[in-house]
Amino acid sequence: MKKLTAVLKSLVIVFAFLLQSMLFTNFAFANVRPNLLLIVTVLAGFMAGKKEGIVIGFICGLFWDLFSGDLLGFYALIFLLIGYANGRFHSLLFDEDVRLPLLLTGASDLAFSAIVCITQFFLRGRFDFGTYLFKIILPELVFTIIVVLIAYPLAVRFRRLIVDLEQRRAGKFV
Repeated sequence: MKKLTAVLKSLVIVFAFLLQSMLFTNFAFANVRPNLLLIVTVLAGFMAGKKEGIVIGFICGLFWDLFSGDLLGFYALIFLLIGYANGRFHSLLFDEDVRLPLLLTGASDLAFSAIVCITQFFLRGRFDFGTYLFKIILPELVFTIIVVLIAYPLAVRFRRLIVDLEQRRAGKFV
């Protein structure tokens, strides 16, 4: 069963990556798209804890690095840290309340954008932060939060499916 849950989690990551890199590229709103890999990382950490957040975050970041990054491991490290940070809130998990996942996703998206802005733009001498903030960071933040409103109930169902599969494997039928 652990193999099955690992396969299911891997499929979620691949599906999110494909949606982000292919579908949402064509349907970008104001030249921005939601950060689905960030959403997967935030929800994995929040719903499953620090270890799961680290693993899922690293894999999501590695996908980002392999297909769009300049420096291998840069995004993997950022996503790993985001997964860990959100995993620290696992004890506050309450399935029916979407406010904390929205807040965590918004804060994580802002942190991600700030790190990318500092390392990719400021260190290269591009200091037009106002343009970057109003044309990229804030629209992406809004778009990502809107997608979380849809993704969170799906993630709750997915988590319940995983827990059910693990309990059946252990012989505890619900």
